[in-house]
Amino acid sequence: MWEPLSRFLGVAVFLSLIASPPAVAQPAGVSPGDYAGHRVDGETVIVEGERATARISFYRPEMVRVEWLPSGVTSADTSFAVIRTPDHRPTVRETDEAIYLRTPELTATVHKTPLRITTADDRGRTLLAEMDRPLLVTDSTRTVQFASDSTLAVYGTGERGGSFNLQGRAFNVYNTQRYGYNEAPATMKINIPLAVTTGGFALFMDEVDRGRFDIGASTPGRLAYTSEYGAVSYVVIAAGTIREQLRHYTWLTGRQPLPPKWALGYIQSKYGYRTEAQARGVVDTLRKKQFPVDAVVLDLHWFEHMGDLAWNREDWPTPFRMMHDLEEKGVQTVAITETYIAEPSDLFEPAIDGGHVGTRPDGSAYRIPDWWSCPDGCSAILADMTRPETRAWWWAKHPPFMGDSLATNDSVEGAVAGLWTDLGEPEKHPDDMQHHLGPAPVIHNAYNLLWAETVYEGLREMRPDQRVFNLTRSGSAGIQRYGTVHWSGDVARTFTGLADQPTLLLQAGLSGLAYYGSDIGGYLGDDLSPELMIRWMQHGALTPTMRPHGVDNLPTEPWRFGEQAESIIREHIRFRYQLMPYLYTLAHENHTTGMPIARPLFFADPDDADLQNESDAYLLGDALLVAPVLEDGARTVDVPLPSGDWLDIHSNAILEGGETVQMDAPLDRIPVLMREGSIVPMRPVAPHTAAQPRDTLMLKVVPGPDAASLTLYEDDGESMAYTEGAYKLTSITQSMSDAEGEATGQDLVVTIGAAAGSYDGMPAERTVRASIARVDRAPDSVTVNGEPLRQRSDDAAVQRMGGYSYDAEGRVLSVHARLDTRQAHRITAQDVTIR
Repeated sequence: MWEPLSRFLGVAVFLSLIASPPAVAQPAGVSPGDYAGHRVDGETVIVEGERATARISFYRPEMVRVEWLPSGVTSADTSFAVIRTPDHRPTVRETDEAIYLRTPELTATVHKTPLRITTADDRGRTLLAEMDRPLLVTDSTRTVQFASDSTLAVYGTGERGGSFNLQGRAFNVYNTQRYGYNEAPATMKINIPLAVTTGGFALFMDEVDRGRFDIGASTPGRLAYTSEYGAVSYVVIAAGTIREQLRHYTWLTGRQPLPPKWALGYIQSKYGYRTEAQARGVVDTLRKKQFPVDAVVLDLHWFEHMGDLAWNREDWPTPFRMMHDLEEKGVQTVAITETYIAEPSDLFEPAIDGGHVGTRPDGSAYRIPDWWSCPDGCSAILADMTRPETRAWWWAKHPPFMGDSLATNDSVEGAVAGLWTDLGEPEKHPDDMQHHLGPAPVIHNAYNLLWAETVYEGLREMRPDQRVFNLTRSGSAGIQRYGTVHWSGDVARTFTGLADQPTLLLQAGLSGLAYYGSDIGGYLGDDLSPELMIRWMQHGALTPTMRPHGVDNLPTEPWRFGEQAESIIREHIRFRYQLMPYLYTLAHENHTTGMPIARPLFFADPDDADLQNESDAYLLGDALLVAPVLEDGARTVDVPLPSGDWLDIHSNAILEGGETVQMDAPLDRIPVLMREGSIVPMRPVAPHTAAQPRDTLMLKVVPGPDAASLTLYEDDGESMAYTEGAYKLTSITQSMSDAEGEATGQDLVVTIGAAAGSYDGMPAERTVRASIARVDRAPDSVTVNGEPLRQRSDDAAVQRMGGYSYDAEGRVLSVHARLDTRQAHRITAQDVTIR
């Protein structure tokens, strides 16, 4: 199960933009000098300089890798992130001045005097140009530097507080826990050195040791990345849009597998539920109060001491029976684990004796003093997850406490359905701690990726037909391929803390992490106002994952903020469940293309430069625009709209894009708009995702000047059968066509294609309920496959008896029909106008 790390191939990332390299000041340090010779070794071109060597290779025609090896360094560092082999061979042409490495998509030019590399696209436009002294080497650092166009926008690099556009900023790249932050700092616990840009390229620095980005901050026109050890490697991805840049990057580092569908539902969490009775009680209350819920999270109190991987039977006397009972109610159990082992734990001495922990330089176990999980004080050790033997030892402790009924289905006992792997930055990691693969500063950022791989491979072996759920706090490039779900850490319970969440969400998505959320309500603080919890829950309901969380003295349960808050929160959780087919289709899109689920507004209008700095509002998929309320007492929100028309889903009003509009935002409402020419699939609410009826599909349609289309994705929601083709795709389109005869309008047509593919549990028939907005007058008739439907008085009657109705005030046409999923169907509203 534990494959050698040598299977990872090198890659690199950073960021930069360029038209032509300006003359700017360059720091001191030894540089490569001039060209001394080159040779071709397989798919790699090796260029020797006077004081450094460059190795250049191509993963794809659009992707070039550059490795700079300072004098005395004989090989590039092992890549933890990349899973592909650079096996595309370019054409090579040499002149007196340069060597040209060409593919159909880009050209890497190796200038000889001084030695430096420029990358250009297929039209000859410079994408990224190293400066005259491209690599600066000192006794303690290596810096690669580029000339850059400071007008281009730069995003990504992981979890990054501050301005959305990173141009003009500098920050450290070292996973760092921020306890109780109010304003999100520049450096946090997820650092992914991928910079996507509006300049037609992305730059990925394939580095995990301690580093620093400088994106034109210290010197205008200079973009630099500094690391501390070995070689410096980067990959340039030539792609005109950020969507395409992310597609290539996630191909390079691995795509996210589909999560279990329950992971998209409401997850109740707290630090923490201390007993089995408390955990059962919170689920019972959620059900009694008719809140949909799919999972409950158990924090530190399910075990006795940190490092234990066994239930505390005094407080949890029948954990497997409890988990079985919760599963019967459609609620999964997620349990926290940490790789810090406190001194009272039964695993403390075995870990030391087995050589499974980080050490001091003299080889003795590194005991971290004053460990916070011990009320009376103790030391702790850190399991060395860079050591294959340790990973195997650690994972072997999991099956007994997790249970295996989900794997074999032959037991009445329940099982832990997912893990929460916490403190994996690692939270406390002294510089002089030594690991199997090197000292702390070298492997620090890769630690949680190796832990995530351990969990993923272990679960896939233990439960080969179950999808992986791993809620984890930190990360580095490539971690998404191990099924991780992330959140923004221990944020303060304030409106300031809430206000930073949309920006963090978008930066994570633009770094390859689609599943990202927050501790809804805030992790700690003294603000217990119902308004803050309402606004945070409204935002959380329309993010990739939804999970409230907070420390012991803070309520996280939705009924603990008064009857008004309880009602409002319930309705927004229910709205999330209605959107489940849409969210799940977005999850499939991420799995196949790397597209984030939450997207910046400029994705809808790339030509609007004003949107490039906007991050308070965001897109959920391409169809919905979400504008969370981020200020205390606010009852309106200014929303910058991308071009085109947008439907206010609350009022059915049409708003014209291309400008900023002020939208009403009473306490019980979060502004949500739907883009013209889009279709959103929905489903009736149920107590949990698995209970939502598969034989009912609701379609929200907003016609536009062009045809709308959607490919709905469906599978069983839990098994790995989708990886072998057990899923269904349904093409759904809406278009306008000229009406026949004396009609003055057009025919509106919704076409639902025959199911392509199948899965266990797929319904043969289903009820389709289409709600079509912007219909300016009642149709002459509505037909399904040419057969007329009966007109009803209102939508309620349509839902009871089928047929169609027209709401003149809301300008909404409702259609209800029972259809065979294995055949194509055409719904036609004859002689209508759209406005």
